[in-house]
Parts: sequence; structure tokens; C-alpha cells
Amino acid sequence: MIKFLNLFHPFLLTTGLSIGSLILSLSSVQAQDAVDIPVIQGTPAQTYTPGAWQPVARVNPNQPVTVTITNETGYNLETGLTTGQTNTQIPPGGSYTINNVPKNSNIVINSIARAAVLDYRIDVQDNVVNVTVKTAAGVAGDNAINIQDTGAIYIY
Repeated sequence: MIKFLNLFHPFLLTTGLSIGSLILSLSSVQAQDAVDIPVIQGTPAQTYTPGAWQPVARVNPNQPVTVTITNETGYNLETGLTTGQTNTQIPPGGSYTINNVPKNSNIVINSIARAAVLDYRIDVQDNVVNVTVKTAAGVAGDNAINIQDTGAIYIY
């Protein structure tokens, strides 16, 4: 268990409250008893629950990691590791494999010729991370895949 202090009480802001009063109000808040939050380590990807900062999948960080990117967008894509490796182009319908991905890596994938909203789909089988890239509706899409040294995989 990790213990975090519950430091703040809910408080009501009313009109006419000055910044000085607000600072005085916050400085007079009393510390409360610690709140128990369970620590779960090494959980499989099946433990994903919707919410902020949840990994979309996991790999075993003690084994080599391979990432295969498949382009299903209809556009030419460019991908690369942010650790300085040369970027690689992936044509529509093509794929590219990165072997022995270093721990704590970021892989960026973007459209070359035109702005496209991308959607990354992740599937992990035997420490092979299969990334299927598709287009999505909207104005914000996926930009990077982060594989942390714990084995957790996040999409940003």
C-alpha cells in the first residue's frame, strides 16, 4: 500500500472573494488521515479500466520487445524511435518491424504528405507489439506509443 495524504477539504468560492482570502483559506486547511491506495505491480493488460493513465497493453520488460507497425490508412506514414534512429516510411498497406526496442522508448508515427488523424490499435502476442494504424474522425489523434521500462504501453 502507498499512503497519500488527503490534504484538501472541499470549499465554496463566493463572489467577492479576493485572492488574499483564497490563499488564507487554503493555507488554513488541516491535514487529514492518510488514504490507502493499493499498489498493483506486474498486472496483465486485461486489468485495463477506462480512465486516465491506464496502459493499453503490457509486455514482459525482461525479454526483447519487437514492434510491428501496419499501415491501414491509405497514406504514406513515417515512423521512428525518439532515441535517434533513422525514420522509416511505410506505404499504404505496408508494415515495418522494429526489433529489440529499447526500454522506455517512444515511437512516433505520422502522415507524411497530408495531415491525417491517426488511430493506433495495439495487440501484444509473445512480446511482439502489433500496431495497426488507421485513420479516425475528429481533430485529435494518436501521435506516439510509449513502452515503459515496467512493460506498460501507453498511447499519446
